Amino acid sequence: MYSIRTICNIPFIKHSSNEMRQKINCSEADYTDITSHFSTPTHLDAFIAILVLSGDTSIHINYKTFTLQKDSLVLLAASHLFYFDNCSLDFKCHFLFVGKEFMEEMDSTDMINKRVRYGVRLYSAPVIHLYPDNTSHLSDLIYKIDRAIDNTSHLYYKEVVLNNIFAFYLDLSDIIERSPEMNINNSLTRYESTIQLFIELLALHYRKEHKVDFYAAKLNLSTHHLTHIVKRITGQSVSDFISEMLYSESRTLLIDSKLSIQQIATLLNFADQSSFGKFFKRKAGVSPADFRKQ
Repeated sequence: MYSIRTICNIPFIKHSSNEMRQKINCSEADYTDITSHFSTPTHLDAFIAILVLSGDTSIHINYKTFTLQKDSLVLLAASHLFYFDNCSLDFKCHFLFVGKEFMEEMDSTDMINKRVRYGVRLYSAPVIHLYPDNTSHLSDLIYKIDRAIDNTSHLYYKEVVLNNIFAFYLDLSDIIERSPEMNINNSLTRYESTIQLFIELLALHYRKEHKVDFYAAKLNLSTHHLTHIVKRITGQSVSDFISEMLYSESRTLLIDSKLSIQQIATLLNFADQSSFGKFFKRKAGVSPADFRKQ
C-alpha cells in the first residue's frame, strides 16, 4: 500500500494563501515529521532534494535501501517510490520540493542536458555524500529560495524565485559533477552509456526528429529495446525526453523570439500550427498565443 501526494498535502511544510508555495516549497523536518508522514511508501509529484543536517536514518527508494547521515543528499524524481525507517531522534533535514510544472518553467534545453548528464546515474543511486562546506552552502541556498517565495511584493517576484532555484541547481550540478563517487565520465554501465548516447543524439536532432524509432535506429537498437533501457534507468520514457526538449524550446521561442507561432511550429517540425498548438496546450494548459501574452 502506498500514498500519492502533492506538495499541498504535506502537513509539516509552510501553507499559506501564497499560490507559489503550492508549486515549490522548502521546509526543515525532524524525527517526528519523518516518522509521522514518510514512514509508508510514498510517491510525490515533484522533484525532491533532501539535505541531511544531523542524525541518521534509512531511506528505501524503489525497493533499494540507503543509509543517510549528516552531509547526505538525496535527489528524488516523481517516479521514485520512497519511505524512511530507523530514524534517530536527533535526525534533521532540509526538504526542497519543486513541482513538475515549475521544473518545466525553469528548465532550458541546456539545463535539461546538465540534469540528465548526472540524472542517469542518480536515478538508480540517488544518494550523494557531501563535504560539510557543500552541505552548508546548499542549506543557505534553500533558505534563499524560501525567503524569495515569501517576498511576494517584489516587482519581479516570479523571476527572482526562478533565479534562486536556478542558482541552486547550477551549484548542485557543480558539486555532483565534481563528486568522485559519481564517476560521471567513467565506468558507466552499458545501459547508462546507451542513454548518454541517446541524450547526445537528442540534443542534436530534437527539433526535427520526434519519433522514437529514429533514435533507436541511430543506436542500432530496436524501438522496444531503447524504450526499455531508458525507462528502466531513468524512470522516464523516450517520448518524455523528446517532449521535454520540445516544450522547453517552445517556451523559449515564444518568450524570447519574434517568430510567429506558425514559424515556431515549422522550426520544430510539427505538421502544422494546429498540431503544435495541441502539443503545447497539453503541456502548458494554455495555447501558445495565450502563453505569449502572459
